[in-house]
Amino acid sequence: MAERMGFPTSIERVERLTPTLRRFVLRAQKQALPPVSPGSYATLEFGDGEKVYKNAYSIVMRSEDGLELTVIVRLAPQSRGGSRFLHEKGQPGLPVWIGSVANLFPIVKTARRHLLLSAGIGITPFLSYLKKMRSIGADYTLHHFCRPEERSAFDALLSEQDQTRVFVHTGLPSEVGLADWLRDESIATHVYFCGPEGFMKWVEETTHKLGFAPGKVHSEHFFVPEGGRPFEVILARSGRRVSVKADETLLEALELADVDAPCMCRGGACGACEVTVLGGQPDHRDHVLTEAERASGNIILTCVSRAKTDTLTLDL
Repeated sequence: MAERMGFPTSIERVERLTPTLRRFVLRAQKQALPPVSPGSYATLEFGDGEKVYKNAYSIVMRSEDGLELTVIVRLAPQSRGGSRFLHEKGQPGLPVWIGSVANLFPIVKTARRHLLLSAGIGITPFLSYLKKMRSIGADYTLHHFCRPEERSAFDALLSEQDQTRVFVHTGLPSEVGLADWLRDESIATHVYFCGPEGFMKWVEETTHKLGFAPGKVHSEHFFVPEGGRPFEVILARSGRRVSVKADETLLEALELADVDAPCMCRGGACGACEVTVLGGQPDHRDHVLTEAERASGNIILTCVSRAKTDTLTLDL
């Protein structure tokens, strides 16, 4: 039997930040946890025996001895179970398996100035950024956007940061003048942003209109994959058929059928779960494929995308 890759941990502490935000500290049960860098995320596996959830969360902090990792989990209205399970049943002692740790959103070390833009739970990768940037004397500014009722929680999260460089807003980016602040930045500034889809789209469009070079605009898209019409997957190498329910992802259905399918971020951001499509029409929902790749219909990212046709034949 193949050895299971990853790190066994359990929940050490839970802190309620707001009605929709919980901070979880995970403690290693055996060896120290893998090294991380600002922007890293971990894929966590947990459950109650009836169902196993696999979700990716940004790592807010790794303890100096390497034995603890901290993540913040938001309870989204469209949660399909994982985040809701942690909010309702994630108590100290609950086993949590860390399957992988990776970084798709690193700090650009050669940048002369960094502008960080976040909204809601999108603050989490920047909590690790801020510690690093302050320690190396980097030139940076953070603008964070949140609902008025959550302001006190985010003020508390950022209370130990340099208050001349960190700003919390309860208005929309378009209302507080973010476009003007972006316009005033020099061409040497690198812009990083993370948050809900509406916020991401606004920043993408605004930085494009203002002429920021694509190589100086960095984002991290993590969202809850939405369900859709059920469909059936045909595995070309074995001829097996796997049903994908309306409320599960293609990747989840493959894993439930014990199919060895590649994956990493589970949020349509990294491309590691790319699989060749041999038949049927994909319903692309990722942030990785180019328009030409989407139009070809020859590949699909199984973690978020689905099918427009009743069946989809994959090279698996």
